[in-house]
Amino acid sequence: MANTTFSGPVRSEGGFSVIDKASSTGVITTVSSVNSTGQLWSLGGRKIQTFAGTLAATDTGSAYGDNDVLVELGTLNTDLPGNLVTGTKFFFHRALIGITTAAGQTLVGSLQLSATSGTATNAAVSSGTEIVGAGVTSFNEQLSATQSVTEIDVNLNNTAGNYHIFVPNVTAAIASKYLYAAATTTLNADASAGRFTVELEYSVY
Repeated sequence: MANTTFSGPVRSEGGFSVIDKASSTGVITTVSSVNSTGQLWSLGGRKIQTFAGTLAATDTGSAYGDNDVLVELGTLNTDLPGNLVTGTKFFFHRALIGITTAAGQTLVGSLQLSATSGTATNAAVSSGTEIVGAGVTSFNEQLSATQSVTEIDVNLNNTAGNYHIFVPNVTAAIASKYLYAAATTTLNADASAGRFTVELEYSVY
């Protein structure tokens, strides 16, 4: 197909993809893409993905403890263009957690990855890998060494409009692609009002 020039906006209900077709085999792989909801941008191995966090389904009648699931947020993207090596790791560059509605109760937590999807709220994260929170030893990209400071957990009862920024520079196995928000402090009251947005910037390699 020849190059086409448009004078107006290009619109698609199914997202946008730039593909590569191997000349020898004809195999087509996606090089960059924007999904249909705009929540996932992918360029090579680099990804920016946004998740909606809601505590509406939390169990208001039972106590939560450290590393108990608050909510499963979604699945990280593992796609890579065909001319790159098969991915085995995630690398997390940056995370932004923006509070839109306070939980209404004292509640701090973390973001964790698991190889298991479907873990219910108030159950322990299955073999969780913490990527945001006080349990993470982040890596200083200027010193090429681990940080000498301890990160804090995410305050899910923060004032609406407040945020938490984390630059972990840590890795996780690609099998651990399911993202959870987990509690750190004990919770035994109704926090179901809590709403937040998570934006992750990560790479697959």
